[in-house]
Amino acid sequence: MSDKIEDEERSLPKPKIMLVDDEPVVTDSLKTLLEFETNYEILAFQSPVDALKMFQATPVDVVISDSLMADMDGLEFLAEIKKLHPDTVRILLTGYGDKENAIKAVNEVGIFQYIEKPWDNEHLKLVIRNALANKNLKEILHKKIRELDTLLLQRDSLVQNQELFKEELSLARQLQERLLPNEFPEANGISFTAKYLPALEVGGDFYDVMPLANNRIAILIADITGHGIQAALSTTLLKLSFSDFKNCDMGTGDILAGMNATLMKILPANVFVAALVVILDTRSAQCSIVNGGIPYPIVLRRSKHRVEPVLASGLVLGVVEKASYTPGQEVVIKLEESDSLILYTDGLSEIQNEANEQFGYEFLKNMILENSEKSGEKLIEHLVSLARRFSNQDHNWDDITILGIEKA
Repeated sequence: MSDKIEDEERSLPKPKIMLVDDEPVVTDSLKTLLEFETNYEILAFQSPVDALKMFQATPVDVVISDSLMADMDGLEFLAEIKKLHPDTVRILLTGYGDKENAIKAVNEVGIFQYIEKPWDNEHLKLVIRNALANKNLKEILHKKIRELDTLLLQRDSLVQNQELFKEELSLARQLQERLLPNEFPEANGISFTAKYLPALEVGGDFYDVMPLANNRIAILIADITGHGIQAALSTTLLKLSFSDFKNCDMGTGDILAGMNATLMKILPANVFVAALVVILDTRSAQCSIVNGGIPYPIVLRRSKHRVEPVLASGLVLGVVEKASYTPGQEVVIKLEESDSLILYTDGLSEIQNEANEQFGYEFLKNMILENSEKSGEKLIEHLVSLARRFSNQDHNWDDITILGIEKA
């Protein structure tokens, strides 16, 4: 991890949390809990109108609002907060069974999460910690993007000073490595293995794993057009658009469509993203897959000595607006004992040899089958080794990412 990035996290000011509920007993109990057990600055209001007046003068980091209030509906209040300061994290408190308003808040107001009353104190504190971590990461990433944009504007002069250019590229590499998960979740006998090989110092491939509601895990693998610094910068936007759905109760297609809506607003012109999302139910090992331009994944059924393609396809992200975007059809598979699901970007499948043959699906399928006795990690390492031996000397390498999901 970069020391510079850690220093910036430590230098962030004391978080401000705003509580808004027209029942004093709610704001009082929440305020007491958070002041006693956290280091946050707490601002409590019974009137959303008063809270908005204060917020206009002094924005806060996180707003926690009740859904039903006399002066103003909770959705209306959070919508106004979003207009005034979009980066403020918004959390909705709902009554038991009021999921309709909560889902509406996710879709229309872009809340971070909703919490049902009566809340669990430990869960509430965890949600706030996650919200602040997400906000802090966004602020740090935006700052780094601005710094690297300045680097791009000055690159002609930086080329004359190669040592400085190498140092800045190293910083970009550290930033990109920070975006990738440094560990994978424990998942009921299911393990994850990932291999990322950028063509240059930094690249445009990306993968991520995050928890969802109801014992599910979301896995993303993506490939941004081009490679190098511009593609690497764009991976920060992928991280942000994907992490918006952390701990949510949404489906695979909804996540991909939501990412497209976000990326259409913030991606540079003529930059597109091939992406695939898997939602893994850790209880059943069922995988729901929606693809947007990534090569077909491969399922290795070790016990049957067989491989199967996952024939999921769809439109890449960042091409059409939200109203016109439709995710590809969801494909559902189940991992049985010793099975592996292998995801990969086209940097692997499009490698060419001296005879202009590609390391494509058929060749890859045969290599996986021939080496099926290897564990997930060793199998992926072997595929990388095979790809290097397969390629011709003049091959123009693209970024390569391989991600394996294996059930013990």
